Amino acid sequence: MLHQEVNDFGVITIDNTFLNQLIRDSLKPFEGKVWRANYKGKGQDFLIKLGNYDALSELTVNESEKGVFIRIYLLAKFGVSLGSVADSLIDNISDVLKNDLGLKIDNIEVVFTGLIMKKGIAKRQIVYQYNYNEEEN
Repeated sequence: MLHQEVNDFGVITIDNTFLNQLIRDSLKPFEGKVWRANYKGKGQDFLIKLGNYDALSELTVNESEKGVFIRIYLLAKFGVSLGSVADSLIDNISDVLKNDLGLKIDNIEVVFTGLIMKKGIAKRQIVYQYNYNEEEN
């Protein structure tokens, strides 16, 4: 569970299903070029052959006094601008969490664990992050 709020009308719960849908919607402009992944940047061969990289996806979500911490793992096709993908994803997630839901954000990390090439997946560990607490102080 990402967040739970109790008010006069009942309980509002924001869970990982909501966050997964938000990430999926944020990645739509990059469909066919960027996929969710796991922290190792590799998966089971039959899933990769089917092109179903999203079935391997992992997501880290923690909430503390500082705010929400999110780490997303991605695979990208060679030639895709990793910076533009990461910036777009971070901006979309932060807009919804901060502006629409009023949550504090500790950090959002986008980790590219691999690049998809003709001969397979080249492992990488490229991290894009933005620490929102530094901006607010």
